[in-house]
Amino acid sequence: MPTTGDRIRGFREDLGWTLEELAKKTQLSKGFLSDVETNKRNASTENALKIANAMGASLDYLLRGETARPAQRREPVQIPSTLSIAAEQLELSYADTLTLLETHRSVIARRSNDSIKPPTVEDWKRLYTLIKELE
Repeated sequence: MPTTGDRIRGFREDLGWTLEELAKKTQLSKGFLSDVETNKRNASTENALKIANAMGASLDYLLRGETARPAQRREPVQIPSTLSIAAEQLELSYADTLTLLETHRSVIARRSNDSIKPPTVEDWKRLYTLIKELE
């Protein structure tokens, strides 16, 4: 049965990418990625998200081995600059940053788009604080 490393290597090869190209896109070392693909090391959740995002792959496919790949590549996650600044100031991990973005999108999806302004750095910080208070 294929492993996560096997699926990452297969997806990368299907894209026609070298390990070096994937390393540049993920900002992970070529050696680390090689170890993941050859099942010598496991990728953390944060690194798996980086790999999936760079390749436009489903994280579910890479980690769980769904029997079929998505029909289309998904678009890479776009992190707004204000969120990037807030995440850096709050020292958030990539995974926490994505969680914050998805939480914001979930709330916004339920509102009318007419009056929505892009969140500021302070808005992102407030949202993060509110989420942490609820945990």
